[in-house]
Amino acid sequence: MTSIEQNCTGCFLVASPYLTDGHFFRSVVFVIRHTEEGAFGVVINRSTSKRFSEVVEMSSPSSEPGASQPAGAEATGAAAPTPPAGVPRDQIYLGGPVEGPLLALHEVAGIGEPCGDPEGGTPNDPASQDPAGAKMTLHNHPAEAWGSMSIQWSEVPAWMTADEDHLRILARREDARLKFIVGYSGWGAGQLEQELDGGGWLVTPADPDSIFDPTDEVWEKLVHRCGHAILQELRPDLTLPDEDVGFDPGVN
Repeated sequence: MTSIEQNCTGCFLVASPYLTDGHFFRSVVFVIRHTEEGAFGVVINRSTSKRFSEVVEMSSPSSEPGASQPAGAEATGAAAPTPPAGVPRDQIYLGGPVEGPLLALHEVAGIGEPCGDPEGGTPNDPASQDPAGAKMTLHNHPAEAWGSMSIQWSEVPAWMTADEDHLRILARREDARLKFIVGYSGWGAGQLEQELDGGGWLVTPADPDSIFDPTDEVWEKLVHRCGHAILQELRPDLTLPDEDVGFDPGVN
């Protein structure tokens, strides 16, 4: 099996003007898995008119009262993030043209599966071949009076779950950012590589803010980011404005 030249796991695919597939016009795809067998991801900037509270009855999870919640489901005590004005917190986004279950991208470590390696890596790096890309470290603290253990997760752009109980728990977690998504984007073996070779996609590492913040301008922001990276590679001495500022066409 031939190894892939560019592992896009944990990256954004930013649609370029050369991409001919109308399903992805001005789209940003978060790549959850990319291997020799193909790629799987979700579009993060295509909102629908549906809300999670409308399609799923907001009853208690199916577990019995008093049953333990999944790791990370406990309240953290952190201040709840303020949702963007005019954007319902439980708005559902269209992840792509392929039918799939309702899922959630979120930031609560331990619920579901980690998505993507933010450190990038190379195809020959075993860590970069891990579809999840996250590593768990178990710490033992025998010096403490009663002894204790803690779990430390390496940082990833997001976690993902399609479990219905998890979705309901997350919908109530006002202290965590999340995004409900239905459908997904998929590529067969070699298909994404062909689109990359044809200039259909710009590639940049994924970050949580771009996933969970308002999506109206995320495509423009990431196009600017990719443009900055290309110019910086060609002209390391060039001073560029911040990617959030954008380009001033009056400046040569």
